[in-house]
Amino acid sequence: MPDPAAVGTIVIRFLITRIQHLEIHTDLPANSSSSVDEDETVTMECVEYAEHSWLGDAICLSLEDGRRIVAKTRPIALPNGLNLTYGEINGLAGDFYGTTKPISDGIGADEQMRRFVDAYRKLSTDTTRQPGEAERILSVLQKEVDAVNKALANHEDPSVAYSKLPDETCTFQKITSSRPSDDQPSYIGLALINWDHFGEDARTTYNAGHAKALEEAAKGNLMDAYALNAFADHFLEDSFSAGHLRTPRRMLHGYKGVKDFLAKYMHDEDCAIGLSVTNPAGESWQAFGDKRLLAKENKDNKERCLVAIQASADEVFQAYKDGKAPSPDSYKAWTHACTLDSAHGSQELAPLFKKDEYRRKDVTHRREWEFTQDWWVWSTAMKIWKSGWWKYPITIDGPRKWF
Repeated sequence: MPDPAAVGTIVIRFLITRIQHLEIHTDLPANSSSSVDEDETVTMECVEYAEHSWLGDAICLSLEDGRRIVAKTRPIALPNGLNLTYGEINGLAGDFYGTTKPISDGIGADEQMRRFVDAYRKLSTDTTRQPGEAERILSVLQKEVDAVNKALANHEDPSVAYSKLPDETCTFQKITSSRPSDDQPSYIGLALINWDHFGEDARTTYNAGHAKALEEAAKGNLMDAYALNAFADHFLEDSFSAGHLRTPRRMLHGYKGVKDFLAKYMHDEDCAIGLSVTNPAGESWQAFGDKRLLAKENKDNKERCLVAIQASADEVFQAYKDGKAPSPDSYKAWTHACTLDSAHGSQELAPLFKKDEYRRKDVTHRREWEFTQDWWVWSTAMKIWKSGWWKYPITIDGPRKWF
Protein backbone atom coordinates (compact mmCIF):
# COMPACT_ATOMS: atom_id res chain seq x y z
CA MET A 1 0.00 0.00 0.00
CA PRO A 2 1.37 3.52 -0.45
CA ASP A 3 2.47 4.62 3.00
CA PRO A 4 -0.74 5.13 5.03
CA ALA A 5 0.77 7.01 7.95
CA ALA A 6 2.87 9.61 6.21
CA VAL A 7 1.77 11.96 3.45
CA GLY A 8 2.63 10.38 0.11
CA THR A 9 5.30 12.44 -1.55
CA ILE A 10 3.91 11.91 -5.01
CA VAL A 11 0.49 13.18 -3.99
CA ILE A 12 1.87 16.22 -2.18
CA ARG A 13 4.04 17.10 -5.15
CA PHE A 14 0.99 16.71 -7.36
CA LEU A 15 -1.20 18.92 -5.16
CA ILE A 16 1.42 21.64 -4.80
CA THR A 17 2.12 21.64 -8.52
CA ARG A 18 -1.56 22.10 -9.29
CA ILE A 19 -1.79 25.02 -6.91
CA GLN A 20 1.35 26.61 -8.29
CA HIS A 21 -0.22 26.46 -11.75
CA LEU A 22 -3.30 28.19 -10.39
CA GLU A 23 -5.48 25.17 -10.99
CA ILE A 24 -7.13 25.39 -7.58
CA HIS A 25 -10.13 26.88 -9.40
CA THR A 26 -10.90 23.34 -10.54
CA ASP A 27 -11.90 22.53 -6.96
CA LEU A 28 -15.08 20.46 -6.97
CA PRO A 29 -17.84 20.02 -4.42
CA ALA A 30 -17.92 16.84 -2.35
CA ASN A 31 -20.34 15.02 -4.63
CA SER A 32 -18.24 15.52 -7.76
CA SER A 33 -16.10 12.88 -9.38
CA SER A 34 -13.60 12.60 -12.22
CA SER A 35 -11.49 10.03 -13.95
CA VAL A 36 -8.38 8.71 -12.23
CA ASP A 37 -4.89 8.64 -13.63
CA GLU A 38 -2.89 6.22 -11.51
CA ASP A 39 0.40 7.86 -12.47
CA GLU A 40 -0.66 11.20 -10.98
CA THR A 41 -1.57 10.29 -7.43
CA VAL A 42 -0.88 8.02 -4.52
CA THR A 43 -3.65 7.03 -2.18
CA MET A 44 -3.62 4.64 0.73
CA GLU A 45 -3.07 1.08 1.60
CA CYS A 46 -3.99 -1.26 4.39
CA VAL A 47 -2.35 -2.84 7.41
CA GLU A 48 1.42 -2.70 6.90
CA TYR A 49 3.15 -5.67 5.25
CA ALA A 50 5.27 -6.44 8.32
CA GLU A 51 2.13 -6.53 10.45
CA HIS A 52 0.25 -8.78 8.03
CA SER A 53 3.17 -11.17 7.67
CA TRP A 54 3.73 -11.20 11.44
CA LEU A 55 0.09 -12.14 12.05
CA GLY A 56 -0.02 -14.81 9.36
CA ASP A 57 3.25 -16.40 10.42
CA ALA A 58 2.29 -16.45 14.12
CA ILE A 59 -0.58 -18.91 13.82
CA CYS A 60 -0.31 -22.70 13.74
CA LEU A 61 -1.19 -24.96 10.83
CA SER A 62 -2.33 -28.56 11.15
CA LEU A 63 -0.72 -30.83 8.56
CA GLU A 64 -2.01 -33.94 6.77
CA ASP A 65 -0.17 -36.22 9.20
CA GLY A 66 -1.70 -34.53 12.25
CA ARG A 67 1.36 -32.50 13.22
CA ARG A 68 0.76 -28.89 14.19
CA ILE A 69 3.45 -26.42 13.21
CA VAL A 70 4.05 -22.67 13.41
CA ALA A 71 3.13 -21.23 10.01
CA LYS A 72 6.41 -19.36 9.69
CA THR A 73 8.37 -22.63 9.63
CA ARG A 74 6.61 -24.15 6.62
CA PRO A 75 6.75 -22.30 3.28
CA ILE A 76 3.99 -23.21 0.86
CA ALA A 77 5.02 -24.13 -2.68
CA LEU A 78 2.96 -22.23 -5.23
CA PRO A 79 2.45 -23.53 -8.80
CA ASN A 80 4.70 -20.86 -10.37
CA GLY A 81 7.76 -21.69 -8.29
CA LEU A 82 7.30 -19.21 -5.43
CA ASN A 83 7.79 -20.65 -1.95
CA LEU A 84 6.09 -18.34 0.52
CA THR A 85 5.04 -18.62 4.12
CA TYR A 86 1.43 -18.12 5.15
CA GLY A 87 2.37 -14.65 6.41
CA GLU A 88 4.17 -13.67 3.20
CA ILE A 89 1.16 -14.61 1.07
CA ASN A 90 -1.01 -12.76 3.57
CA GLY A 91 1.08 -9.60 3.33
CA LEU A 92 1.23 -9.54 -0.47
CA ALA A 93 -2.49 -10.16 -0.96
CA GLY A 94 -4.57 -7.24 -2.16
CA ASP A 95 -1.98 -4.52 -1.60
CA PHE A 96 0.41 -5.92 -4.20
CA TYR A 97 -1.63 -8.52 -6.06
CA GLY A 98 -5.11 -8.16 -7.47
CA THR A 99 -6.97 -7.33 -10.66
CA THR A 100 -8.83 -4.40 -12.17
CA LYS A 101 -12.05 -5.91 -10.81
CA PRO A 102 -12.48 -5.47 -7.03
CA ILE A 103 -13.70 -8.70 -5.49
CA SER A 104 -16.51 -7.08 -3.55
CA ASP A 105 -17.90 -5.57 -6.76
CA GLY A 106 -18.91 -9.03 -7.91
CA ILE A 107 -22.64 -9.73 -8.16
CA GLY A 108 -23.29 -12.64 -5.82
CA ALA A 109 -21.05 -15.12 -4.04
CA ASP A 110 -20.06 -17.10 -7.13
CA GLU A 111 -18.78 -14.09 -9.04
CA GLN A 112 -17.00 -12.78 -5.95
CA MET A 113 -15.26 -16.13 -5.57
CA ARG A 114 -14.19 -16.08 -9.23
CA ARG A 115 -12.78 -12.60 -8.81
CA PHE A 116 -10.93 -13.71 -5.69
CA VAL A 117 -9.36 -16.64 -7.55
CA ASP A 118 -8.32 -14.34 -10.41
CA ALA A 119 -6.61 -12.01 -7.92
CA TYR A 120 -4.92 -14.90 -6.13
CA ARG A 121 -3.58 -16.33 -9.38
CA LYS A 122 -1.70 -13.11 -10.12
CA LEU A 123 0.57 -14.19 -7.28
CA SER A 124 0.33 -17.98 -7.37
CA THR A 125 0.15 -19.21 -10.97
CA ASP A 126 1.37 -16.35 -13.19
CA THR A 127 4.72 -17.16 -14.77
CA THR A 128 5.19 -14.10 -16.95
CA ARG A 129 6.20 -11.94 -13.98
CA GLN A 130 6.68 -14.48 -11.23
CA PRO A 131 8.61 -15.52 -9.26
CA GLY A 132 10.93 -12.59 -9.99
CA GLU A 133 8.52 -9.72 -9.33
CA ALA A 134 7.32 -11.00 -5.95
CA GLU A 135 10.88 -11.73 -4.90
CA ARG A 136 11.92 -8.15 -5.73
CA ILE A 137 8.96 -6.76 -3.78
CA LEU A 138 9.77 -8.95 -0.78
CA SER A 139 13.37 -7.83 -0.91
CA VAL A 140 12.31 -4.20 -0.53
CA LEU A 141 9.78 -5.09 2.16
CA GLN A 142 12.46 -6.82 4.20
CA LYS A 143 13.68 -3.39 5.34
CA GLU A 144 10.31 -2.81 6.98
CA VAL A 145 10.33 -6.25 8.58
CA ASP A 146 13.85 -5.74 9.94
CA ALA A 147 12.97 -2.32 11.36
CA VAL A 148 9.88 -3.64 13.13
CA ASN A 149 11.73 -6.68 14.50
CA LYS A 150 14.51 -4.43 15.80
CA ALA A 151 11.99 -2.19 17.54
CA LEU A 152 10.32 -5.19 19.17
CA ALA A 153 13.67 -6.60 20.28
CA ASN A 154 14.53 -3.24 21.88
CA HIS A 155 11.08 -2.97 23.50
CA GLU A 156 10.32 0.12 21.42
CA ASP A 157 7.04 1.20 19.85
CA PRO A 158 7.08 -0.13 16.24
CA SER A 159 5.15 2.94 15.10
CA VAL A 160 8.28 4.98 15.84
CA ALA A 161 10.27 2.67 13.58
CA TYR A 162 7.66 3.06 10.86
CA SER A 163 7.88 6.85 11.11
CA LYS A 164 11.57 6.67 10.27
CA LEU A 165 11.28 4.36 7.26
CA PRO A 166 11.50 5.83 3.76
CA ASP A 167 8.35 5.81 1.63
CA GLU A 168 8.91 3.03 -0.91
CA THR A 169 5.88 3.89 -3.04
CA CYS A 170 8.01 4.91 -6.03
CA THR A 171 10.06 1.72 -5.75
CA PHE A 172 6.99 -0.52 -5.73
CA GLN A 173 5.44 1.45 -8.56
CA LYS A 174 8.59 1.01 -10.64
CA ILE A 175 8.58 -2.75 -10.03
CA THR A 176 4.91 -3.11 -11.02
CA SER A 177 4.45 -0.37 -13.64
CA SER A 178 4.97 -2.70 -16.60
CA ARG A 179 2.01 -4.88 -15.69
CA PRO A 180 -0.78 -5.08 -18.31
CA SER A 181 -2.98 -2.23 -17.09
CA ASP A 182 -6.18 -3.68 -18.53
CA ASP A 183 -5.89 -6.74 -16.33
CA GLN A 184 -3.46 -6.24 -13.44
CA PRO A 185 -3.03 -2.78 -11.93
CA SER A 186 0.28 -1.47 -10.71
CA TYR A 187 0.89 -0.88 -7.01
CA ILE A 188 -0.68 2.58 -7.12
CA GLY A 189 -3.42 1.36 -9.41
CA LEU A 190 -4.47 -1.23 -6.84
CA ALA A 191 -4.48 1.38 -4.10
CA LEU A 192 -6.87 3.56 -6.08
CA ILE A 193 -9.53 0.82 -6.10
CA ASN A 194 -8.82 -0.81 -2.74
CA TRP A 195 -12.29 -0.74 -1.14
CA ASP A 196 -12.04 -4.54 -0.79
CA HIS A 197 -10.03 -3.72 2.35
CA PHE A 198 -12.68 -1.57 4.04
CA GLY A 199 -15.81 -2.09 6.08
CA GLU A 200 -18.45 -4.46 4.74
CA ASP A 201 -16.47 -4.91 1.52
CA ALA A 202 -13.56 -6.44 3.48
CA ARG A 203 -15.97 -8.95 4.99
CA THR A 204 -17.39 -9.81 1.59
CA THR A 205 -13.88 -10.29 0.21
CA TYR A 206 -12.74 -12.49 3.09
CA ASN A 207 -15.87 -14.62 2.82
CA ALA A 208 -15.29 -15.15 -0.91
CA GLY A 209 -11.68 -16.25 -0.38
CA HIS A 210 -12.37 -18.32 2.71
CA ALA A 211 -15.18 -20.12 0.86
CA LYS A 212 -12.79 -21.02 -1.97
CA ALA A 213 -10.17 -22.22 0.52
CA LEU A 214 -12.74 -24.41 2.29
CA GLU A 215 -13.88 -25.81 -1.05
CA GLU A 216 -10.31 -26.73 -1.94
CA ALA A 217 -9.71 -28.26 1.50
CA ALA A 218 -12.85 -30.39 1.22
CA LYS A 219 -11.41 -31.81 -2.02
CA GLY A 220 -8.33 -32.94 -0.11
CA ASN A 221 -5.88 -30.25 -1.23
CA LEU A 222 -4.82 -28.95 2.17
CA MET A 223 -1.73 -26.88 1.36
CA ASP A 224 -3.39 -25.29 -1.67
CA ALA A 225 -6.29 -24.45 0.61
CA TYR A 226 -3.98 -22.86 3.17
CA ALA A 227 -2.40 -20.70 0.45
CA LEU A 228 -5.83 -19.48 -0.66
CA ASN A 229 -6.83 -18.85 2.94
CA ALA A 230 -3.65 -16.90 3.64
CA PHE A 231 -4.63 -14.58 0.78
CA ALA A 232 -8.15 -14.27 2.21
CA ASP A 233 -6.98 -13.64 5.76
CA HIS A 234 -5.45 -10.34 4.65
CA PHE A 235 -8.97 -8.91 4.47
CA LEU A 236 -9.95 -10.48 7.79
CA GLU A 237 -6.99 -8.76 9.42
CA ASP A 238 -7.96 -5.44 7.83
CA SER A 239 -11.24 -5.83 9.71
CA PHE A 240 -9.30 -5.44 12.96
CA SER A 241 -7.67 -2.18 11.87
CA ALA A 242 -9.51 0.91 13.09
CA GLY A 243 -8.86 2.84 9.89
CA HIS A 244 -10.68 0.20 7.87
CA LEU A 245 -13.88 0.03 9.90
CA ARG A 246 -15.77 3.26 9.25
CA THR A 247 -13.88 5.04 6.46
CA PRO A 248 -16.41 5.46 3.61
CA ARG A 249 -13.91 4.22 1.03
CA ARG A 250 -16.28 3.91 -1.92
CA MET A 251 -17.62 7.41 -1.35
CA LEU A 252 -14.10 8.82 -1.17
CA HIS A 253 -13.02 7.83 -4.64
CA GLY A 254 -12.32 9.77 -7.80
CA TYR A 255 -11.41 13.31 -8.89
CA LYS A 256 -7.89 12.45 -9.98
CA GLY A 257 -7.41 10.37 -6.85
CA VAL A 258 -7.74 13.33 -4.49
CA LYS A 259 -10.91 11.97 -2.92
CA ASP A 260 -9.05 8.67 -2.47
CA PHE A 261 -6.34 10.65 -0.72
CA LEU A 262 -8.96 12.10 1.65
CA ALA A 263 -9.87 8.52 2.55
CA LYS A 264 -6.21 8.05 3.44
CA TYR A 265 -6.36 10.94 5.89
CA MET A 266 -9.37 9.48 7.70
CA HIS A 267 -7.75 6.05 7.63
CA ASP A 268 -4.56 7.37 9.20
CA GLU A 269 -6.42 9.31 11.87
CA ASP A 270 -8.60 6.40 12.99
CA CYS A 271 -5.64 4.00 12.94
CA ALA A 272 -3.50 6.24 15.14
CA ILE A 273 -6.11 7.41 17.65
CA GLY A 274 -8.21 4.25 17.74
CA LEU A 275 -11.87 3.35 18.10
CA SER A 276 -13.91 1.70 20.84
CA VAL A 277 -15.44 -1.48 19.40
CA THR A 278 -17.58 -4.42 20.47
CA ASN A 279 -17.91 -7.97 19.13
CA PRO A 280 -21.14 -9.98 18.71
CA ALA A 281 -20.71 -11.41 22.24
CA GLY A 282 -20.77 -7.91 23.72
CA GLU A 283 -17.06 -7.77 24.61
CA SER A 284 -15.57 -4.30 24.15
CA TRP A 285 -12.03 -3.08 23.58
CA GLN A 286 -9.99 -0.31 21.96
CA ALA A 287 -8.80 -1.02 18.43
CA PHE A 288 -5.95 0.82 16.78
CA GLY A 289 -4.73 0.20 13.24
CA ASP A 290 -1.95 0.22 10.70
CA LYS A 291 1.53 0.73 12.12
CA ARG A 292 0.10 0.31 15.64
CA LEU A 293 -0.76 -3.39 15.47
CA LEU A 294 2.19 -4.35 17.65
CA ALA A 295 1.99 -1.34 19.97
CA LYS A 296 1.29 -2.13 23.62
CA GLU A 297 -1.94 -0.11 23.46
CA ASN A 298 -3.21 -2.51 20.80
CA LYS A 299 -2.41 -5.75 22.63
CA ASP A 300 -6.03 -6.77 23.22
CA ASN A 301 -7.00 -6.05 19.61
CA LYS A 302 -3.94 -7.89 18.28
CA GLU A 303 -4.67 -10.99 20.35
CA ARG A 304 -8.29 -11.03 19.23
CA CYS A 305 -7.12 -10.74 15.63
CA LEU A 306 -4.77 -13.70 16.10
CA VAL A 307 -7.60 -15.79 17.55
CA ALA A 308 -9.72 -14.96 14.50
CA ILE A 309 -6.95 -15.90 12.04
CA GLN A 310 -6.33 -19.14 13.90
CA ALA A 311 -10.03 -19.95 13.78
CA SER A 312 -9.96 -19.27 10.04
CA ALA A 313 -7.07 -21.67 9.44
CA ASP A 314 -8.50 -24.31 11.76
CA GLU A 315 -11.76 -24.17 9.83
CA VAL A 316 -9.81 -25.00 6.67
CA PHE A 317 -8.25 -28.05 8.32
CA GLN A 318 -11.64 -29.18 9.61
CA ALA A 319 -13.06 -28.99 6.07
CA TYR A 320 -10.11 -31.12 4.93
CA LYS A 321 -10.87 -33.73 7.61
CA ASP A 322 -14.64 -33.72 7.08
CA GLY A 323 -14.62 -33.51 3.31
CA LYS A 324 -17.18 -30.72 3.41
CA ALA A 325 -17.24 -26.97 4.00
CA PRO A 326 -19.34 -25.09 6.56
CA SER A 327 -21.91 -22.53 5.44
CA PRO A 328 -20.80 -18.88 5.25
CA ASP A 329 -23.15 -17.81 8.02
CA SER A 330 -21.20 -20.01 10.44
CA TYR A 331 -17.66 -18.76 9.72
CA LYS A 332 -16.01 -18.59 13.12
CA ALA A 333 -13.67 -15.67 12.46
CA TRP A 334 -16.49 -13.14 12.58
CA THR A 335 -17.45 -14.14 16.13
CA HIS A 336 -14.11 -12.64 17.23
CA ALA A 337 -14.16 -9.47 15.11
CA CYS A 338 -15.92 -6.29 16.14
CA THR A 339 -19.24 -5.29 14.65
CA LEU A 340 -19.17 -2.46 12.17
CA ASP A 341 -22.10 -0.89 14.01
CA SER A 342 -19.93 -0.48 17.10
CA ALA A 343 -17.21 1.28 15.09
CA HIS A 344 -19.80 3.65 13.61
CA GLY A 345 -21.31 4.31 17.04
CA SER A 346 -20.43 6.83 19.73
CA GLN A 347 -16.70 7.57 19.82
CA GLU A 348 -14.43 10.16 21.37
CA LEU A 349 -12.99 10.70 17.89
CA ALA A 350 -15.57 12.12 15.50
CA PRO A 351 -15.27 10.67 11.99
CA LEU A 352 -13.56 12.87 9.44
CA PHE A 353 -16.11 11.75 6.82
CA LYS A 354 -19.49 10.05 6.93
CA LYS A 355 -21.84 8.63 4.34
CA ASP A 356 -23.87 11.00 2.16
CA GLU A 357 -20.81 13.22 1.65
CA TYR A 358 -20.63 14.60 5.17
CA ARG A 359 -17.31 15.97 6.44
CA ARG A 360 -16.32 17.01 9.97
CA LYS A 361 -17.11 20.72 10.05
CA ASP A 362 -13.70 21.72 11.39
CA VAL A 363 -11.20 19.08 10.37
CA THR A 364 -8.95 19.81 13.35
CA HIS A 365 -11.72 19.62 15.96
CA ARG A 366 -11.48 15.89 16.41
CA ARG A 367 -13.84 15.63 19.37
CA GLU A 368 -16.66 17.69 17.84
CA TRP A 369 -19.47 15.74 16.19
CA GLU A 370 -20.50 18.55 13.87
CA PHE A 371 -20.67 17.87 10.14
CA THR A 372 -21.26 19.68 6.87
CA GLN A 373 -22.01 18.80 3.27
CA ASP A 374 -20.68 22.17 2.14
CA TRP A 375 -17.07 21.29 1.42
CA TRP A 376 -14.76 21.11 -1.57
CA VAL A 377 -12.33 18.40 -2.57
CA TRP A 378 -9.11 20.32 -3.29
CA SER A 379 -9.46 22.86 -0.51
CA THR A 380 -10.21 20.13 2.03
CA ALA A 381 -7.12 18.17 0.99
CA MET A 382 -4.91 21.23 1.27
CA LYS A 383 -6.50 22.36 4.54
CA ILE A 384 -5.76 18.99 6.11
CA TRP A 385 -2.21 18.90 4.77
CA LYS A 386 -1.37 22.45 5.85
CA SER A 387 -2.81 21.94 9.34
CA GLY A 388 0.05 19.69 10.42
CA TRP A 389 -2.43 17.57 12.35
CA TRP A 390 -1.68 14.46 10.29
CA LYS A 391 2.06 14.45 10.90
CA TYR A 392 3.51 11.74 13.13
CA PRO A 393 2.47 11.24 15.85
CA ILE A 394 -1.24 11.77 15.15
CA THR A 395 -3.11 12.49 18.39
CA ILE A 396 -6.65 13.55 19.19
CA ASP A 397 -5.43 16.98 20.40
CA GLY A 398 -3.20 17.62 17.43
CA PRO A 399 0.47 18.64 17.25
CA ARG A 400 2.29 19.23 20.50
CA LYS A 401 2.34 22.90 21.44
CA TRP A 402 5.59 24.42 22.65
CA PHE A 403 5.40 27.41 24.99
